[in-house]
Amino acid sequence: MEAELFFRYTTAMSDLYLDLQDRPRVIDFLVEYLDYAPAKDKEDAEKVVQGYHDGKKLPVEKLADAARKFAFAIWPARFAINRYFAEEGKEVEWERILATVRPSTAHLLKRSRNGAKDHSLDKILGKAESDVAFQDAERYEISEVRKQLRHDYWRDKYKTLGVFVQDGENELKGYVERLEKLRELATDMPPDMQSEVFSKIERFEDRILFEGEVVPLQILDEEILYYAEQKELAPDEDLGGTV
Repeated sequence: MEAELFFRYTTAMSDLYLDLQDRPRVIDFLVEYLDYAPAKDKEDAEKVVQGYHDGKKLPVEKLADAARKFAFAIWPARFAINRYFAEEGKEVEWERILATVRPSTAHLLKRSRNGAKDHSLDKILGKAESDVAFQDAERYEISEVRKQLRHDYWRDKYKTLGVFVQDGENELKGYVERLEKLRELATDMPPDMQSEVFSKIERFEDRILFEGEVVPLQILDEEILYYAEQKELAPDEDLGGTV
C-alpha cells in the first residue's frame, strides 16, 4: 500500500499533530515508533534518522515522504495494540498503569474509577469532572506511561495480536480508498472548494496516519457524499466548462 495514495495539500499548519516541515519533530516520530515497523521499514527509517544525526541535509519533501511511508507501515500495529488495550487488555493496562505512575496519580485514578459504570481509562480521563481531578502534569505522566506500556507489549507479544493487525490493515485500506476518492472529486472543482477539500484531506491524513486516530469510515463517506453533491451543484463555468 503506497503512501502516494494520500494527497497532501502543502500548508504551514501549526496545529497539526505532525508538521512535516519540522525536521526534528519528524525524526522524533520515526524514532518513537521504530519498534512497530516491519524489518525493512524499520531499517529504512533508521537510515533516515542516522543520516539526520550525521548532519546530512535531507530535503523536507523527502523526509515527509519517508514519514508517510513509515506511518503507513506502522498503522496496523498501532491499531492492533490500541484495540487490544481498549478491549480484552483493559484490566492489564489499568493494573500496569497504577503500578508505574506516582502514588499521587494512582490515587487520583482509583478515586475517579470508584462508582464508574465504564472502568476504561479513556472514559475516566474523558469525563468532564476529570479536567478538575487531573492536571496537565498527571495527564502527561499517564500518557507517557501508556505509550511505553504499548511499546513494551508490542515488542513482547506482537505475535498474539495478528487478528487485530489484520483488522487494522482492512481499516487502513478503507481510509486510503475514501481519501483517494475525495482527491479525485477535488480534481475539477472550483479553486476555493478544491482548496477546502485538500485541506480536509491533509487534516484527516494527520489524524489517521500520524496521530493514529481511528476515524469512523462513515465520516469520510459523508464527506464524499457532501462534496459530490457540491460538485454537481457548482456552475459549469466555475468548473472550467462551457455554458
